[in-house]
Parts: sequence; C-alpha cells; structure tokens
Amino acid sequence: MVKPKSSLTPKKYASPKINPSVNIMDIKLAIFDLDGTLIGAKMSFSEIKKRLKEKLLHEGIPESLIGDLTPMYESLYRISKETGKEFETLHEYLKELEIERMDSSYLFEGSEEVLKFLRENKIKIALLTRSCKAAAIKALEMHGILGYFDLIMARDDVSVEEVKPNKDQLRKVIETFKVPPTKTLMIGDHGYDILPANELGVLSVLITSNETGRMSFSIDAQANFEVPTMKELLSLLKRLLNVYVVVPAYNEELTLGKVLDNLLDYFKAEHIIVVNDGSKDKTRDIAFSKGVHVLTHLVNRGLGGALGTGIAFALKKKAKLILTFDADGQHLISDALRVIKPVAEGKADFAVGSRLKGDTSQMPFIKRFGNLVLDAVTAIFAGRYVSDSQSGLRCFNYECASKIRITCDRYAVSSEIIIEATRNKCRIVEVPIRAVYSEYSMKKGTNVLEGVKIALNLLFDKLR
Repeated sequence: MVKPKSSLTPKKYASPKINPSVNIMDIKLAIFDLDGTLIGAKMSFSEIKKRLKEKLLHEGIPESLIGDLTPMYESLYRISKETGKEFETLHEYLKELEIERMDSSYLFEGSEEVLKFLRENKIKIALLTRSCKAAAIKALEMHGILGYFDLIMARDDVSVEEVKPNKDQLRKVIETFKVPPTKTLMIGDHGYDILPANELGVLSVLITSNETGRMSFSIDAQANFEVPTMKELLSLLKRLLNVYVVVPAYNEELTLGKVLDNLLDYFKAEHIIVVNDGSKDKTRDIAFSKGVHVLTHLVNRGLGGALGTGIAFALKKKAKLILTFDADGQHLISDALRVIKPVAEGKADFAVGSRLKGDTSQMPFIKRFGNLVLDAVTAIFAGRYVSDSQSGLRCFNYECASKIRITCDRYAVSSEIIIEATRNKCRIVEVPIRAVYSEYSMKKGTNVLEGVKIALNLLFDKLR
C-alpha cells in the first residue's frame, strides 16, 4: 500500500505584471482553497461520488464496504486497508474524475481581481486544496491564474492523515513561508477550510454563496470574516487594507507594552496610533519603543481629547476602518477582531463592543450598575439604547467617523460618540465582548462622580 508523498518546496510560476502598493492589516500570506472558492464546475461532487462508486463496484468491492464515500479521499484509504487493494490504484480513479471535471470548470467573478490585488500589495499567495495536484494545476492554467501562486499544496503533497481539515496541511504551508499564523489569511468556502485555521490561530474568511464547486456535505465552523462571493471579498480586503487602531493612554506604563505587543500580532506598527495624553510616567517611551505612531498632548486633556486627536489623525491618513482600543489591558484581541467584523463586511458603519451582552462574570457589580445608569442617560439624548455606551472597544468606518463631532474632553465622550453616530444615521451594531478586569484596570474608567459629570456634560451640550 503506497501513501502519497510530501513535496513542500515552493514552486515559482510566471507572475503577471503588478503595481507596487502596501499591505493588508499585517497579512503577509494569503492561502486559498480551490473548489467553491476560486472556481466552480458543472460536474458536482455528488456526480463524482456516483461515478467513483460505479468504478469501485466494477472492481468487485462490496457496496457495504464502499459506504457513502464521505469524504471521498479518506474513504478510498479506508477501503484500501479493508480490502487489501492498492491505494494508488483506487486513488487514480478519483484523480481521473477530478481532472475530467476541470474541463467544465469556470473562474468565479472577482477571483482574478482579488489575486491581483494581493499581488499588488506584495502578499504571498498559496493554494491549499483537497483536490489532486494535476487537477488543481490544470484548472489554474485553464483560467490564466497559475502565475499568481507562490506555492500549490494539494493532497498529493501530504500524507492521508495530514489532509485538511487536519491542521497539518495548513501548518506546512505556513512553515514553508515562515510566516506567523496571526499574519496569515485563509480563504475558503467550507468548514474544512476554517477548522484548521481556527486551530492554528490563522485569520479566516468564509465565502458563503458559491454553491457550485462546494463539497457535498457541510461542516459548521466560525470564520473571522464572511462574504457572499469573491467580489465582496475584494471590498473586504480593501477595508482591511486601512485599519487604524487608536489607543488613548494616560500613565499606562504598566500595561501599554503588552497591549501593543498583542496589537502588533495583527496590525502594522504604522497603523497603530498611541495618543499619549500628558502622561508623567514612561508611557511615551514605551510607545516609541514599539515603533508605532505616538501623538503627545503636553497636558492631560482626558479620554475625549485623546480620542479626538487619534481619530482625526486616522482620518487624515484616509483610514477606511478605525478601531479604538483601551491601553489598560481590559480588551482582548479576539474581541477586537469580532468588533471589526461587521464594519469590515460592510454590514454596519459603527460597531460597539458590549460587555453587557458578553461574559459579565468578571465585571464588578458597581461597574455593571454604573453602566446601566449611563446607558439610560445616553439613550435619552441619543434616542436609541446601546447596552454598553461606555465601552472603549469600537470600530467606525471612514464615513461614520468623519461625521462625528467630539466636543467632550473627558469620559462623556463615550456617550457623545453614540449620540453623534445616531444623529448622523450611522448603522450601529453591538458585538458581545468579554472585559478582563484586574486590580489595575478597576481603578480606571468611570465612577459615580464621573457618571454625574457625564450626565451634566450631555445636558449642557444639549442646551448649547
């Protein structure tokens, strides 16, 4: 019995001409599935199963041993073990059908535009497929996109046990390019593409509406981002191209370094803006040491002043998405990605991370009660209720952020942003998040006195 052998050396193909540009977030490697993602075909996988079963029956293999052939490749390996028939002989039947299927294949609209966009932004591109390599290369050559790929890893290149959804096939691609998982993007149309990405901590995009070319069974898996087709994927990537992160910081030397390290796992240093709000400790020095943008107020202006400065700078840089992220360590990067998701996908203009809709187990009662009161006050002035109006984890698109007028220098800014976003008819969504409270972060944020000040500030602003 012969197993497929691994072949991991990246193969260079003739690349189309491209124009130089910049990077997406800090993505250095994009990995694509083939069937149902880049291409479709008139011959369905159900038809392949039917014809493969006929060949196996012709070989004298009992129907009871054949089963439903889900999934086909692993089923052939099982049948080989149970019957003693050579695996490669059985595998050839499947390969012949896959190669024949590519004769009727077609490129999904937007696929080449996406590949070209990634190339222009100097991002490495790989193909990771459960198809045989001969079928994959035939399809890519037919549709004129072979030259975009730096590496093609088919099931032939790994052992049966390593083929996706096993994480090892994806891991080998990442290791070949020596790129961290957090700087890798997996794009596919099936749970088999998303499961290994989640297991390895790779960012993922699920294509949801390409029915032709999709496998004959489904697996549930949660991707970081979802888009219907490759055309919408291009729009998503263009938004992710310009995500800027605003981090207001006042005397945060104890937590800022770790917060920035976590952000740098996913975002480019030049897209992170620390607003040093008149700090008297080493906040400024720590921010500079990480290579991020540092904007300094000579005197402490408060949260509103810091956010106003940071957002204005991001808008000046033509940011398509702006994420605000607290410097005290209470936000999780995984939650930040969830807050970015609806805005990046174009489903919202403004997303608020809601601690009240998420896990509140670590949120002290006084914080929950205070937030509820301030949410009610904010709702009176905004004309709509947001369950965590005081959350520091938010994401705006350029259009919404450019309409928000910040006049409150201190904590009232959180309510003011909700009011301004509502007044300007920004589409607002709330995303459940989990706040991580420590003894240090508990000292930060609003208290009863600040709550009274916020209410008065909003009232005076309304009367102006």
